[in-house]
Formats: sequence, structure tokens, C-alpha cells
Amino acid sequence: MLARGAPIGLAILLAAPSLPGAQQSRSAESRPFKPEELEQIVAPIVQYPDPLLVQIFMASTYPLEVVQAARFAKANPGLKGDALNDELKKHSWDDSVKALVSFPEVLAMMDSQLDWMHKLGDAVLAQQKDTLGAVRRVRAKAQPPSQSYWYYCSSARAYYPTAPTCPEPWIKVPPRAQ
Repeated sequence: MLARGAPIGLAILLAAPSLPGAQQSRSAESRPFKPEELEQIVAPIVQYPDPLLVQIFMASTYPLEVVQAARFAKANPGLKGDALNDELKKHSWDDSVKALVSFPEVLAMMDSQLDWMHKLGDAVLAQQKDTLGAVRRVRAKAQPPSQSYWYYCSSARAYYPTAPTCPEPWIKVPPRAQ
């Protein structure tokens, strides 16, 4: 149910002025989330691939449907493939919620953390660009800093590329000042 065009899905999510039919819950007087609050909200889900992340974002705007889908998934753990799709057609849930039924661990997390899901849905509805920015920031922080290495050949007593080949395995060493 997830497409390969994740950047396209994220772009569509950004382009949408608001999600039609989404369960609007954030009041007009609510203050926007601060960047650090958004980072805390998205932190539990940033490890998921973008196509799944888009489905989670959209589904979070339908909290009642997510709870119903979680109950359905718990009651029907053996449904897979066409049988699952046939059963899902009987429900009027948003397609993003239906897509999450194939990811029971995600659906269960959303169902068990209703306050978090509510905040995520509010953030998606009110601050789409900021929410996606928070995902990028958290992902960037989670990636280890790139460490450059030099490769040394002990038999040639030289580093790559000075020694283009090495008869034994290259030795990975931290760079040294010259």
C-alpha cells in the first residue's frame, strides 16, 4: 500500500492546504508548537521510511478511526492479503488508516499513545512544513557524524591513492596531519 514516491507524497502533504475530512481538533486559540516540541513529537517515528511516515501523519488526523482500526487489527490478526483488503473495504476509514492495518506495530503504538497521536495530528494539520522540518532535524541528529578515513597498505608503506593497489587488506586509519 506504500508507494516508492515518498518525496512526492511528502510534497503532496505539504501542498495540501488542509486535509479534507480530517478530524479538526486544535482550537483557534492554540499556540503553535515550538520547534523543540515538534522534534519530541516526531522522534518516535522518524526511523520509518517516508511512505510510511506520510501514512502515519495523515492517519494521526483521524484518531477515532485509528482506534477503531487498532481494535479491528487485534480482533483479526490472521487476515492478510486479499482477505484483509476485502474486509477493509467494508470500513469508511481514511485510506491512510487502512494502510496502517498492514503495520500492526505502528497501529498499536498510535492506539496506545493517544495523547501523542493527538499532538501529532494537531501538528500535521496546523504546522505541516514545520513538522516535516522537525523530521529532517531529528533524522540529521540521529545520523552519526561522517568520519573520514585513510587507507594504508603496510607492505607498500603508503596510503591510498599513492599506492593504488595493496596485496593484503587495506588498513583503515584515522587521517593524520601532514
